[in-house]
Amino acid sequence: MRLPEIDHAWVQRAQQGELAALDRLLLVIQPAVYNLAMRMLNQREDAQDATQEILLRITTHLASFRGDSRFATWMFRIASNYLLSARSRAKESPALSLEGLEQKLGLGVQLAERAQAEGQARQLGPEDKLSAQRMALACTQGMLMCLDREHRAAYVLDLTFGLDSATAAEVLEISPEAYRKRLSRARQRLGEFMQRQCGLVNACASCTCDKQLLAVEQAQRLGLAKPPSRAPEAELIALTELGDAAAVFRAHPDYRVPQRVIETVRAVLKLHTGGWQ
Repeated sequence: MRLPEIDHAWVQRAQQGELAALDRLLLVIQPAVYNLAMRMLNQREDAQDATQEILLRITTHLASFRGDSRFATWMFRIASNYLLSARSRAKESPALSLEGLEQKLGLGVQLAERAQAEGQARQLGPEDKLSAQRMALACTQGMLMCLDREHRAAYVLDLTFGLDSATAAEVLEISPEAYRKRLSRARQRLGEFMQRQCGLVNACASCTCDKQLLAVEQAQRLGLAKPPSRAPEAELIALTELGDAAAVFRAHPDYRVPQRVIETVRAVLKLHTGGWQ
């Protein structure tokens, strides 16, 4: 996903109070904001709430945009500032860590291999491909959530949105040098972890999506786990021996903005017509 190109004329018309222009502007920027929120917070409900709040903040601060930078950069600065401190329903660091995830994945591998050795695991077929892709998406997003938010934001701005270091630094309000250091640390941590653990990156790694899928099924049979939630098929990824961690995260899907977000923002704007400047 790339930051949207915004026609400056739309921004000016929206700043002047033209609600049709504002509505069009928000529709254009919503996908990028929601996708950033999903990758930062990992929970759909949290991402939806955050997207609504960010869009409202962009609207109420629209008059302060002077055109000193690209509108998309200004918009993402507001979004990033909010997401770096937004509350989440899910536990984050230090509750989440790559070390803890490595231990959890290792237990999954052991459970799957034990089930296979005892003849309790079924043979996975072509119909299991979607389930394995869901596993890949959940697992790799879980890896991303093991980074603290500052390093997570740096990684997402680079890998998901393809921002150059100068633009990403402007978004995060740090120097380009500080951003490059932050990004380098994030890349190193995830790269080393996935090279050591992940079969998507290293064919010799013991952990594969198929094994984790078998482990989940075995855990459900033993009453140790609940059935996993299912993502829409449009939001699945085909991850097979992509070669490095960066390629895996670049293959993540673009999430579709829930209609509820769009309708809620429009309803609030309708209630406050003329008061958003």
